[in-house]
Amino acid sequence: MVGEMMMVNVGLNDQVWGIGSEDRAVYFRQGVTPSELSGKTWKAIVSARDSDRSQTGSSTSLLSAGCFFSDDVREQMNLIAQSDTDTSSDTESLQVHPDLADMPLLGAPASVNGNNVGSQPAEASANVAVAPQDSAPEEASPASGSGEKAGAEKSESPADQDPHPAELQWTNIDLKEAHKKPPFSTSPFPETPIQSSLGMFSVGDEEHYGADEHPLWAWVSGGGCLVDSHSSLKWFTLQSGLLCSVQSLSLSISPAQTAAWRKQIFQQLSERTKRELENFRHYEQAIEQSVWVKTGTLQWWRSWKPHKWTDVRVALEQFTGNDGMRDSILFIYYLHHEEKKYIHVFLNEVTILVEVLNDAKHSFALYTPEKTKQRWPIRLAAATEQEMHDWLALLSMSCCESRRIQGPPSHQAIWSVTCKGDVFVSEPGPELEAAPHLMPCDQMFWRQIGGHLRLIECNSHGIVWGIGYDHTAWVYTGGYGGGFIQGLASSADNIYMQSDVKCVYIYENQRWNPVTGYSSRGLPTDRYMWSDASGLQECTKVNTKPPSPQWSWVSDWYIDFNISGGTDREGWQYAADFPASYHGHKTMKDFVRRRRWARKCKIITNGPWLEVPPITLWDITIIPSSAADQEELIALWAVSDKGDVLCRLGVTQQNPAGTSWLHVGTDQPFMSVSIGAFHQVWAVARDGSTFYRGSVSPKKPAGDCWYHIPSPPKQKLKQVSVGRTSVLAVDKNGNLWYRQGITPSYPQGSQWDHVSNNIRKVSVGPLDQVWVIADKVQGSHSLSCGTVCHRTGVQPLEPKGISWDYGIGGGWEHITVRGNATEAPKAALHETSEEHSAKSAHLEDGENGGKGNHSKTTLMVNEGQELDRNTVNC
Repeated sequence: MVGEMMMVNVGLNDQVWGIGSEDRAVYFRQGVTPSELSGKTWKAIVSARDSDRSQTGSSTSLLSAGCFFSDDVREQMNLIAQSDTDTSSDTESLQVHPDLADMPLLGAPASVNGNNVGSQPAEASANVAVAPQDSAPEEASPASGSGEKAGAEKSESPADQDPHPAELQWTNIDLKEAHKKPPFSTSPFPETPIQSSLGMFSVGDEEHYGADEHPLWAWVSGGGCLVDSHSSLKWFTLQSGLLCSVQSLSLSISPAQTAAWRKQIFQQLSERTKRELENFRHYEQAIEQSVWVKTGTLQWWRSWKPHKWTDVRVALEQFTGNDGMRDSILFIYYLHHEEKKYIHVFLNEVTILVEVLNDAKHSFALYTPEKTKQRWPIRLAAATEQEMHDWLALLSMSCCESRRIQGPPSHQAIWSVTCKGDVFVSEPGPELEAAPHLMPCDQMFWRQIGGHLRLIECNSHGIVWGIGYDHTAWVYTGGYGGGFIQGLASSADNIYMQSDVKCVYIYENQRWNPVTGYSSRGLPTDRYMWSDASGLQECTKVNTKPPSPQWSWVSDWYIDFNISGGTDREGWQYAADFPASYHGHKTMKDFVRRRRWARKCKIITNGPWLEVPPITLWDITIIPSSAADQEELIALWAVSDKGDVLCRLGVTQQNPAGTSWLHVGTDQPFMSVSIGAFHQVWAVARDGSTFYRGSVSPKKPAGDCWYHIPSPPKQKLKQVSVGRTSVLAVDKNGNLWYRQGITPSYPQGSQWDHVSNNIRKVSVGPLDQVWVIADKVQGSHSLSCGTVCHRTGVQPLEPKGISWDYGIGGGWEHITVRGNATEAPKAALHETSEEHSAKSAHLEDGENGGKGNHSKTTLMVNEGQELDRNTVNC
């Protein structure tokens, strides 16, 4: 009998109720759970009418139904409840109260068709819910309050009734109105609230049931009954009036029949779902979409000449898409020739937001891949520093939400530092180094981490160290955020106070006069007598301010004797003319001189950094190994600000700060050091000479002796970086060199090969990938200094790489990729090499016209083009 139901109804907890089509009994579907939505078996419920129970059962049913009646009903129920104390227990035979024998069930979960036990035909019991307006007065006379039986109307013969009654329907009845108009009342029901909707039986159709018979139920609703699928129910007590087949419909059903029935139901529901969705396909999905807008007034550095700051109105519109992802658009509204125009930027295309070092404006730059190629970002300025930081924090959080980036950086992250000291991190994808079609590095997304540093180094175990401008060493704590990034975009712990001190320099310039000697009166073509290092900008002691309002002076102006080239006793450097090569003593050919003045300023911020006392450092390096145990010691070397070489002991993943320093002896001060994946240590002295440290191993962390390595011809090196097998160095003239001939048996190599020019810093990763900070990179408007560049085509057969891919810039000071140890597939590297070789050959033929063989590894720039002062540079 599975599936042969007259009707079904679903309750609050997805529990199913039904009326059997043959026996008209009330059934409950057992075993309906979230994992078994079709349930297991049907169980018949003992559900007699109130007229078939004692007064106790009737009153209990009224109270348990959850219906709210009028005051008259409550009074009647109170009277019934008082008589309940005289009734027999549930174990005795059920007695029918003579006054309630024919009263329909009030508020019960089911309605009943009368079961004909007299001479009246059974078809008469189907006459239910007649409209009271259509009933004759003699057929619907109200019952008296003295307990007169409503069944008196049964004396009417069937011939007096319409032999073909119209189809009977349910209707809403205002019982209060019916109570006021007795001729139209069809039932002894008391009045109910107007919200109630009751099905009415014709009084003449109500009949008594025999002792062995059960009610024939017509309708059931479980919408007000909350049933826990795991609760133990006591509704299934056997009733004498029920047939055996009624006790459990599932007894005669085989598992095959149940499976076929479930499959049929599932197919019908699937077809219904398709049919309904097809009709409403053109409607929008019913997903909540919210829009949030922030507006303000800023200044914008306009992109056409003459370049100047223009007042604009900005609006950040953040919305939630159909897929639930948040995205944002930044609108910039401006006037051009009295015409209102605007530009817009999707924040999921923004690659970085960076504060610009400018003592006159509280400004920041916004980069996209297109703006990065042009070297011309969108620059905005706020009236106050707090307003600028509010916009930066909001835009940064929106960018991270659009890209679903949150939490601390991964161990594979690429770290970088701007010339202002801000720390940025980027999460490299596998396509950055390993894909056949490499992702351009101008599409990398950079987010800011709180703190202020001069350089930073890391490895693939999550060990990150940094050095401030005051040479203080800092170790990364594992947090994120800090600085102006607060709230949800910053971690609640591992954020600590951090301070840094740097010097601001200005130059006093003088020219030789045969009468008065050196004086502050120069030629009309000379530079300012008080200027910056370039001589293009006037800088006096009075008008020179700290780099930004975050900084404050902590000293007075003093003469700086620690300058390249040396000075005399008064701090002067001499040269033949401006600009030229300066030296510390006067000769007969020197007609100009300069002296550097310095003043210290201090910044106080916070970030995920802890100080490592007590030695101040100049350079640092961490072994870029690709796999290690958490308890394994990690090699870390450093150079102090005095030039001493140091080795840090006790560095592990659990203790990234280490325990103590081990001094490594040298015969001169050093300025740079780097350790490779196999403990090969290279270093550069302050005089530009290069050294290799022999016999360094985990058991002998300091090695045994230094080996001198000849420098490139006529060049003095200033920085070195060692990867897995590659060694690259940068000289003081900005040339990048690769060390040839390095083998396990001869780790010092044989010679230096030139790779490129205009390089400021180099970083070699654990897979020998090469990244640099380059100067004089061509843009659409000018040349930019301090640009992140990636060397493509690096592989064992081509360790120097093939070409450059330009990334974010300018204004960058340092980068480290020594944590990115993602292995590249062999096939991908082979395809990449062939592709870049073809491109390089094509570019070489196009640029040289097939006549020359210029180096294809050189950064080609127009040396005659000047640096544009409007770009974001150091």
